[in-house]
Amino acid sequence: MTPTQFIHTHKEHWQQLESLLLKTEQRRLRALTRTELKRLGQLYRILTTDLAYAQTNFPHSDLLLTLNQLASRTHPYVYRGQSFTFTGVLQFFRNDLPQTFRANVHYFVLSATIFLVAAALGAIAVLFNEEAAGIIISPTLIDYIHRHEMWTEHFFSVIPSSVASTRIFTNNISVAFSAFALGLTFGVGTFCVIVVNGLMLGCILMLCARYSMLGPLLEFITAHGVVEISTILIAGGAGLMVGTALLSPGDHTRRDALAVRGADAVKLVLGVAPILVVIGLVEGFISPQPAIPAGLKMALGLFLGALLYLHLFLSGRKSSTTNRVS
Repeated sequence: MTPTQFIHTHKEHWQQLESLLLKTEQRRLRALTRTELKRLGQLYRILTTDLAYAQTNFPHSDLLLTLNQLASRTHPYVYRGQSFTFTGVLQFFRNDLPQTFRANVHYFVLSATIFLVAAALGAIAVLFNEEAAGIIISPTLIDYIHRHEMWTEHFFSVIPSSVASTRIFTNNISVAFSAFALGLTFGVGTFCVIVVNGLMLGCILMLCARYSMLGPLLEFITAHGVVEISTILIAGGAGLMVGTALLSPGDHTRRDALAVRGADAVKLVLGVAPILVVIGLVEGFISPQPAIPAGLKMALGLFLGALLYLHLFLSGRKSSTTNRVS
């Protein structure tokens, strides 16, 4: 690629960055909306990639000097020092997380669709051939179901609820981060994580139904299940974002597309981690308690699920259009 071709291909991004930079230099960062501030960071990452390419391929050109100057002007605004504050964390969960979720909701829908199809296939497989459950479910768990016993009762009888909760949310966070990180395999690893979890749920539900264990299972999972599965699917959607950035970068290079979509994906994963901690506490302290009525557990699960989705779909709407960065 010649310098002229390179400029023609990439100049639109540089012009956008120059426009935002002029606005920032004249009126400081408070002049930018949240969307513009986010775009400033994305364009800077794209610029640094272009600068590295120019340094390698056009080391003595005027273009290299121009890009260097643009990067030097932008760097202080992108990497200005910011203190970690409670207000900043609150702002992230109140506005940034739901706005990012809504902007990328189609990835969540794709993740949920893959999961539900896999769950249906798992249930159908066990319906027609019970031995199919052994492919995806451990023999120990199957033995519990055959004996009409809930495997969770043994688990919580030997492990204190506090320790169990820690193990539960640690495992769930591990699954969520794995689903996200495996997006780097062009989405194949993320797809597998979602499918395996869907198959497991479908197989367990159908196997429990065959042995009259569906009631006890639902009583255990209703308090935490909606939020737990939803948050893992959000992380799965984040992994699919990374995978599609590599598979279909559009007008960007794969590296640029990964930088742009990866920033949103990281926000989603970091956002669901604390939710998994909270729901792990529910699963450890509330779900296994026989003294708590099944109806109350179901009501709690529906309430928490509704609270999560209302927040994701409604919060931060006013801020996204009217607020300014201060």
